[in-house]
Amino acid sequence: MKKFLLAIVVFPFLLQGQVTFNKRMRYDYSAAVLTGIIATDSFYYATSIIADTVFPYKTGTAFLKFTLDGELSDIKATLNTQKTYEAWFDNFLQLPDGGFATPGYSFDTTTSTILIRYTTEGDTLFTHSYFNPNAPTYTFIQPRGGMVTTSDGGFLLANAIGSNHSNAINYLIKTDSLGNIEWDYIYFDTKWNRPQSLIATPDGKFIVGSIKTNQNVTNSNYTFQCHIFQVDSLGNKEWEYLSPVSSGLRDSANDMILQDDGSLIVASGVGHEIESSSQNTVYFEKMVFKLSPSGELAWQVKFPDIDYDGYSRTTKLLKLSDGTGFLVAGMAYEALPYPKYFAVRGWLAKISYNGDIIWTRQHVYLDDGEDEHKIFDLKETNDGGFIVCGEAKDWASNSIYRQQAWLLKLDGYGCLVPDCQLLDNVVENYVTPIQLVIYPNPASDYLNFQLRNNKLLSNGQFRILDSNGRFIKSFPANSTVGDTFVIPVSDWATGIYFLQFLDLNEHIVAFEKFIVTH
Repeated sequence: MKKFLLAIVVFPFLLQGQVTFNKRMRYDYSAAVLTGIIATDSFYYATSIIADTVFPYKTGTAFLKFTLDGELSDIKATLNTQKTYEAWFDNFLQLPDGGFATPGYSFDTTTSTILIRYTTEGDTLFTHSYFNPNAPTYTFIQPRGGMVTTSDGGFLLANAIGSNHSNAINYLIKTDSLGNIEWDYIYFDTKWNRPQSLIATPDGKFIVGSIKTNQNVTNSNYTFQCHIFQVDSLGNKEWEYLSPVSSGLRDSANDMILQDDGSLIVASGVGHEIESSSQNTVYFEKMVFKLSPSGELAWQVKFPDIDYDGYSRTTKLLKLSDGTGFLVAGMAYEALPYPKYFAVRGWLAKISYNGDIIWTRQHVYLDDGEDEHKIFDLKETNDGGFIVCGEAKDWASNSIYRQQAWLLKLDGYGCLVPDCQLLDNVVENYVTPIQLVIYPNPASDYLNFQLRNNKLLSNGQFRILDSNGRFIKSFPANSTVGDTFVIPVSDWATGIYFLQFLDLNEHIVAFEKFIVTH
C-alpha cells in the first residue's frame, strides 16, 4: 500500500454523532450468534441463532430490535423442542411493506431449507419448509447462497443440496410472496459445487456465486475454482465464469456487487494446499477482484494473513454510498504462543474503485484462552458509519457462555476507537510518537484501545495495574499497525487502572490511566 505524509482536513459536521460501541451478548440464552443486520434511521434489526436453555436445548432463531446505541429493545424467538431453526445465511431482508424475511434451515428427522416472513414488529407471518428434491435418498439442503426478492414480490433461494452426482450442487427455488414454490432448478455437476452468494439484476435476472472443486473425489491435487453464473427469470443459465485452473486455487464468490456497467466486484480468496498424510487441506487468503462485463479479470487485490488457517476468509462486500470505493469484511487468523494458541479477528478493509487498498482494520480481543470473532454482516448507518454483526467465541477454560452474539458500531473510517484513521497515510520512514488511546473512558463492559504508531511493535506486551500498582493482567502485543484491542472488564472492580505498553526489554514506552465503572 502506498504511503504519503499525512494531511487531514476534518469536517466536524460529518463526524458529529458517530457513536461507536462494541457489545457481546447472549440475551439470557445458552448461546447466541448474530447473522444478519439491517440499519434504519431509528433502529437496527437483526436475525440471531440462539440455543435454548430448556432440555433438549434445541437451537432456534430470533428477531431482534436494537436502539442506535446498541441496546436491545425487543426480541422474539422461534423455538421448538422437536426441531431446530437456524438462520445462518444471507440475506436478512427488509421488504417494501416494511416487513422482513430471512432464509435458514431446520432439522428434525431430516434437513429442510426454511423461509421465515416477519411483520414490521418481528412477529412471524409464516415459515415455509423446502426439501431436497432427491429425498428420501438424499436429504441434505441448506440455503448457503442466501435469498433475494424478485420483481414480482416473491423470493429466490440459492441452496446447496446433496445428490448422487456430488456432495453438494446448486439448487434454486423460486417462490411467490407467500412462499409457495413456482419453479425450482437443479444445476447438476460431477464436482462439488456449492452456492455462496446471490444477487438480483435490475432486469429481473439472477447471478449466483459459488465454488467448484474436486474435493469430493480426491484427497490431494485439488482444483478450487470461483464459479459465477447468471440465470434468467425462469432459472435457465445464460452465462458463467469459472476461474482458470492455471490461476491457482480460488475461493467461492462469497459476496458480489453488480456495477452499473455490468462489471462485478467479487469478495473471494486465494488458496494454498497444505499437505497431510491422509487428506490435504486448503486454506485461503482474502482477496477481492473485478470482472469486466465481458468476464475478463480487470484487477485483483490480496490481503495476506500472518498464518494460514481455515478461519481466514471474506464474508461481506459493500459499495459505499459516498462514492469512495468498497468495504470488504471477514476474518483474519494468527497463531499465537502459549498460553494462547490462535486468534480469529474481525477484519475490514476499504478499497478504491481501482482495487487500491485505502485502509485495513482488525479488532483483536485480549483475554485468556483462544478467541474467535467472526463478521457475518455489515451495513452503512445513517450517521455515515457502519454496523457490524457476527459471532464471538471465548475458549477460556473458565468460560461458562462461550458463544455470544457480537454487535459492533464503527465510524465512517472503520474505527471503534475514534481517530484511528490518523495513521492510515503516514509515510513509512516517519516514526510517529508512541501513544495509547483508550475509548470509552470510563469503561464498563470492554476496554477498547489502540497503540498509535505507524511501525509494527512486535515482541512487546501490554500490562494493566490497579491504582495501588498491583499487577492485574498482561498480554503479548501481537498486532499489525492500527489494530484495535479489546479487553473485557465487566467483572472488574470499579476503580482506577493503568494500561502500559512495554518493549522487548520491559521498558515502559507508553501508559494511560483509565476508569472502570458499572
